[in-house]
Amino acid sequence: MKKANIIEFTFLICFPVSIVVSLVLYFITKEFGLVVSYILGVATVLMMQSLNYRIMKNTFKNNPEKIKSNTIVIYIVKYIFYGIILFVAYSEPSWNIFATLGGIMTFSIVMYPTALILAKKGDEDNEL
Repeated sequence: MKKANIIEFTFLICFPVSIVVSLVLYFITKEFGLVVSYILGVATVLMMQSLNYRIMKNTFKNNPEKIKSNTIVIYIVKYIFYGIILFVAYSEPSWNIFATLGGIMTFSIVMYPTALILAKKGDEDNEL
């Protein structure tokens, strides 16, 4: 069985973290719009990071000379899509743009401790 790398572990850990944060948000505020905003941000970042991971993994294998151009295009597309999602959250009166932004930042917040905990020096399978 293939050993999962740090990015795959981050996806696995991000799901329970987002569920716990959503439940905490709901029990503290009793506002369902806040929870929907947060879940919108988490779903957006997981979708975009999954797309990024699959494209870059495929590029490393099949076409290594296009890594730089693919990275630039992916970042441009990601930030445009994040902007659209934040605009949608801002436009909807019952949603909260800050909860959506927090959902978008959830992947990064989970990734750094995961990388620090799971990374081992000299272990090439866990490289970022």
